[in-house]
Amino acid sequence: MKKRNLSAKKLVKLSAKEFHLYNKFEKKLSKIAKQNKLALAVSGGPDSLALSVLSKVFSLKYKIKLIALLIDHNLRKNSFKEITTVSNELKKFQIKTKILKIKSKITSNLHATARQMRYELMINFCKKNKIKYLLIGHQNDDVIENFYIRLSRGSGLFGLAPIEVIKKYKSIEFIRPLLDFKKKDLSKIASKNFNSILKDPSNSKDVYLRSRIRKLKNQLEREGLNQDRINSTLANLASAKSAIEHFTRVAEKKYLLKNGRKMTINKKLFTNEPYEIRFRVLSNLFLKLSKKDFPPRSKSINRLINLCNGKRISKMTLGGYIFANGHKNVIVFRENRV
Repeated sequence: MKKRNLSAKKLVKLSAKEFHLYNKFEKKLSKIAKQNKLALAVSGGPDSLALSVLSKVFSLKYKIKLIALLIDHNLRKNSFKEITTVSNELKKFQIKTKILKIKSKITSNLHATARQMRYELMINFCKKNKIKYLLIGHQNDDVIENFYIRLSRGSGLFGLAPIEVIKKYKSIEFIRPLLDFKKKDLSKIASKNFNSILKDPSNSKDVYLRSRIRKLKNQLEREGLNQDRINSTLANLASAKSAIEHFTRVAEKKYLLKNGRKMTINKKLFTNEPYEIRFRVLSNLFLKLSKKDFPPRSKSINRLINLCNGKRISKMTLGGYIFANGHKNVIVFRENRV
């Protein structure tokens, strides 16, 4: 049967205020308006369902093929049934779906492990199907919760700064267009358009730090630490991070020199530049050399800084690369593995 080619206003239910939110959403995605394919990460919760609605309007306007990626985490008895229900709901909006299943059992660190597994599944699907961009439904409440979680762990500036709207993981660009959208607004869009909205039971369990932070956040709001004030602090942190990134790029051009397969670090970096710049230069260098998405732990970078500052240690190995300490330079080259 031939599908009806419906307009956005006939297909989705949005108030005038919500169409104003859509306009803000569309501006965030101006970079990808000329793409012919776009993937969405959909959990079945209110945030990702609202993302689906806004993305559908966007895809109709710019004639983009949309596919929603749903993950069966295999954590509950009825998990496949639940995610199939979400898939059927999305199909009512003429959104193509693909259910990806996590086959191995998650035994520890539930949230972090599940996130890593689903990211790997979605990245592999996007690569296989030549999709460059994946939309993620993280919203402003998530940003603030992340801030409190990282604050509780003693994170520095780069850890406390907000999630970036666009971040590349293994050649796929993750785009988070809802970071300044409030959860209550997204929940209204989702409930207006979908009959079935999934709730993650782990969200209310105090055994998880995020759940405890969520409850604590409500208390802090009553003391004046409301959403707007935290967002103002996050904007200041993002500005400071941007400044450090700028001076890090300046230092990289000044002190790093590529010579064939080797990289030379001028040791003046460690006498002329403040600690944070040294740290960022070495961290970025490791990412470029290793082609990994995340740098090594701070402890390893600090050991490397101590090596480059001192004269006692001649060399150290980090992530498959040897850092050889010389008089004026540190020479970096790949470790020969038999």
